[in-house]
Amino acid sequence: MATGTISSLGIGSGIDSNSLVTQLMALERRPLTLLNAKESAFSAQISALGTIRSRLADLQSSAKTLGDPNALAAYQATAGDADVMSATAGTFAREGSYSVNVQQLAAAQKSFSSLYGSTDTFGSGTLSFNINGTTQDVTISSTGNSLQDIANDINDADIGVRATIVNGDSGSRLVLTSRETGTDNAFTLSVTSGDANLTSLGTFDGANPNAVAAANSIIQVEGETVTSQSNQITSAIPNVTISAKALGTSTLDVARDTSGIADSAQAFVDAYNALKTEIGSKTAYNSETKEGEPLNGDSTMRTLLGRMRDAIGQPPSSLSGSAFEYLYSMGIELTQDGTLTLNKSKLEDAVASDFNGVVGALGAYGTAFDDMASAFTDTDGLLDSRVTGIESSMSGIEGQRDRIQRQLDLTEARLRAQFTALDTLMASLTTTSTYLSQQLSSLPGSSSS
Repeated sequence: MATGTISSLGIGSGIDSNSLVTQLMALERRPLTLLNAKESAFSAQISALGTIRSRLADLQSSAKTLGDPNALAAYQATAGDADVMSATAGTFAREGSYSVNVQQLAAAQKSFSSLYGSTDTFGSGTLSFNINGTTQDVTISSTGNSLQDIANDINDADIGVRATIVNGDSGSRLVLTSRETGTDNAFTLSVTSGDANLTSLGTFDGANPNAVAAANSIIQVEGETVTSQSNQITSAIPNVTISAKALGTSTLDVARDTSGIADSAQAFVDAYNALKTEIGSKTAYNSETKEGEPLNGDSTMRTLLGRMRDAIGQPPSSLSGSAFEYLYSMGIELTQDGTLTLNKSKLEDAVASDFNGVVGALGAYGTAFDDMASAFTDTDGLLDSRVTGIESSMSGIEGQRDRIQRQLDLTEARLRAQFTALDTLMASLTTTSTYLSQQLSSLPGSSSS
């Protein structure tokens, strides 16, 4: 009596064994599913901490600006006639009004050679440029050079004189121009050569109407004459640069630029609020879904929020007893939801009443926030330590996953072997039952006539 071979799980028993194994393995895989979810949660935490670090870096940058008096105590220079001149004021400028008369603009020397034909060539020799008492030699080593070859050799020597070629109907000219303006950059040219064409380059065409002599700028500020090699005059008014643009007169006013303080304060407020909002988003809990965001309950975030509140509410010791001891006295106010707002009118009034006092107070708060942020953003700071801790927890997950998967493979193999054995047994019993039934039915008297 042959029992046959079970080729498909469940055929022998009539039970859907494949479905049973699948369901049993789904239960067995729950630890692996939980482990994968745990790894995803860790990754989400690291990503969220990266976003927090970015927002905190923005706050730290804005705090550094508040802490830099040079960035806040800015001055603005305004020219009465922008066609005649422009001006910029440095950090250490002083307020004042001036009368400026631009009498001469600085110019770079431009000299022209004689005309040469398209077939003219130039032999070897030395071009000696004298610039402010210093001789710079350009060696022409080959013969049969074109005028363009001569220009290329001058430019390659990088001596402070630029050479170009102008081609016209009557011929070509070599144009030599100083790279910088002013009489200190004027040049003369002498040539040592046995070649007549090359030697002739040392004689400029003085009658050329486009030739320009090197010149310094000359201006008068409040009647005092100031000369400069360029059109940028830095010596007339301390920490103010005047840019001469055309001949003529203009007024020049230098005043404090209070907009820099307002802009810096607004940037600080915006950065603080962005960080506060981001922390709230990353630590939120949804009571309906009963799910928390990646940093929900995170102790480092609680510490950061506490430090932020302390930096706002606890004045720097250097401001104790001063008129601007608290940020709200300068228009930076704390709202009910914990964010900041800037009362610009209040800030403007404070600046008008005591500019230096406001700059000093904002600087003290800026330094305090910079130090607070550094504790988190520095290498091995609190954020780095938190990420390191998470990464340490993640490091063992891969090994755990491999061990669980090996166990799952063994469990599935065991279940399939058991169900295969059950199928074989059930098939054998079915065959035996069928055989016995056949034998019993063949006995005499086993059927009615």
